[in-house]
Amino acid sequence: MVIHTVPRQPRAESIFDRVRAVAARNNVAVHDLSVQSHHGRLRVELHVELDETMSLLTAHSFVSALEAEILRETPEIDSVLTHIESEPATIEQPEEMFEEDRKIEQALRRVAAHYKEIIDVHEITVGRTAEHVSLSCHCTLPDDLIMQHVHEVITSLEDRFKLECPEVHRVTIHPEPVTDNTR
Repeated sequence: MVIHTVPRQPRAESIFDRVRAVAARNNVAVHDLSVQSHHGRLRVELHVELDETMSLLTAHSFVSALEAEILRETPEIDSVLTHIESEPATIEQPEEMFEEDRKIEQALRRVAAHYKEIIDVHEITVGRTAEHVSLSCHCTLPDDLIMQHVHEVITSLEDRFKLECPEVHRVTIHPEPVTDNTR
């Protein structure tokens, strides 16, 4: 006799924890998880990252099964909407730095100057592959700023920066408190 056990989250766990547990059991990363109440009914929305070489048919079948499992594990949820994303399976090889990269860095600094909460941006890296331009940076903010506001500020910074530099495909901003800024 073989006994196969499957861990389950206790009901004391939040809806968010139970949804993440289902994703973890299925070996997929999720983000942008939200739970919304519409007319007394709960709806979950989330982004699921799948192998970039997977076909849409296979990805959709996988996500449909994941959604069904989420509904079984969290009976208080009435519906699940999943945004399917590709998880990169290749390591990017950056190209040489260009004068254009310095212009992108300067644009980020100009946009960041519009936010009173942003103390500075540093460790700015512009990466280029054959297909995409990406930017990553560290962003110093006040120690006592709550995470909801931190996320609003850095998301707004990202959005405004992308309007100024639409050629930048991906922006990754690492927020850090003033007291932990070790630049």
